[in-house]
Amino acid sequence: MILFLQSLLLFLITFVMYIYIRHQRKLDSTKTLPPGSFGWPLVGETYQILFYKIEQFIQDKQKRYSSEIFKTKLLGESTVVLSGSSANKFVSMSEPKLVKVWYLKTQCMLFNLENQTHAAPKHAAIAAAPVKILGFLKPEGLVRYMGNKIESIIDQHFMTHWVGKTELKVYPLVKTFSLTLAYHFYLGIDEPNHIAKFDSKFDSLYYGIYSVPLHLPGTTFYRAMKAATAIRKEIQFLINENIDALSKGLVIDESLLAHIVGAEKDGKYVPKIEISNIIMGLMNSSYTSIAITLAFMIKHIGLRPDIYQKILSEHDGITKSKGAGTKLDWNSIQKMKYTWAVAQETMRLYPTAPGVFREAVTDITYEGFTIPKGWKIFWAISGTNKNPKYFPDPESFDPSRFEGNVPAPFTYIPWGAGLRSCPGQDYTRFVIINFIHNLVTKFRWEVIVTDVKVSGSIAPIPTEGIPICLHHL
Repeated sequence: MILFLQSLLLFLITFVMYIYIRHQRKLDSTKTLPPGSFGWPLVGETYQILFYKIEQFIQDKQKRYSSEIFKTKLLGESTVVLSGSSANKFVSMSEPKLVKVWYLKTQCMLFNLENQTHAAPKHAAIAAAPVKILGFLKPEGLVRYMGNKIESIIDQHFMTHWVGKTELKVYPLVKTFSLTLAYHFYLGIDEPNHIAKFDSKFDSLYYGIYSVPLHLPGTTFYRAMKAATAIRKEIQFLINENIDALSKGLVIDESLLAHIVGAEKDGKYVPKIEISNIIMGLMNSSYTSIAITLAFMIKHIGLRPDIYQKILSEHDGITKSKGAGTKLDWNSIQKMKYTWAVAQETMRLYPTAPGVFREAVTDITYEGFTIPKGWKIFWAISGTNKNPKYFPDPESFDPSRFEGNVPAPFTYIPWGAGLRSCPGQDYTRFVIINFIHNLVTKFRWEVIVTDVKVSGSIAPIPTEGIPICLHHL
């Protein structure tokens, strides 16, 4: 019996591989497909991006096939990976005529979109509408609604976690700060104990997006689904609180949630489930990315006295011109060009968004190859970051790359480009510069472990948290 089952299994595996290879050869004979490999039948090469660094996976494939385009199979989908400045320009300018947004199955399930098609779920358009109407993520909105709050939040953060310390680990603390600020800004919540309960839940949600969608206890995706359910339930509870307060004529806190709920008065109705998905998505995308950028930025400032002094001089100049204790307005933030250059160089070396997915809506000809209709496109937006063609000596930390002669168009696009570029770039700049402003005017520091180990297959995570010695000014 056992021998029969083994023989049957071997036959089935052989049959599946035969059908797969035959299908691919037939496809290859009719279209000039990009170079590359689909990997194993069914599973493709998904395991390589889930268990290794996606950056290394792309680099290895580029060396073997092409630096601009290659094919693979990811998460069960025939996929073309596009990278380089020409690819950045092509994809960003091809939507919606040639390509459309495509979401991973995990994204659809985590954000309660399992009954939507993968192509441009209905919530995407709804999500964009209230944010655009309210201008909440625009500079004037950020300064208006966060100008006073962010100073007090940062002060409280430093008093609680930094003041009185001589040694600390940066990454866990900036994660706490980033989530605290997100709760204030997006939800109007300022209770530390309440926020702390959701720290691990947002981590689980973040890592669940790039995981195998197996909803089984103990898996990364299972934890992510539980986290998403808890976060969504919490946001919907807050929605009901806001609605109740508005019905009683009470003044509610200035937050994105409150403004989206309040927009109903003007006929801009957004269903509760959509509101929770909008807020959860915005918090998920900003929370970890800001923490990672701040952590590695603080590391490099601590390792380079020349960078520290130049940043300190820039911030002292702003303080003297505006007066001590004066909050930073958007004009002040724009003047801090060197600080932002340091942030940009940090994001170049430690990208938190390796790429995004699109789908070909028709057969596409690119670089002499055909991308068949229905195939998925992984647009490697960070694929140019360490290309010596665009950034000489790419592994060195050099903020001057972003001073004066800035990178050529489409060679550096941390926010994406085109119709769907990230709406949170001004929020990121506002938060990072405010935090660094307060940090350098209160402390100086040295990095204890200079050779910081980096883990994480999708986003770079400082394994040891970046321990520093802290000195109070």
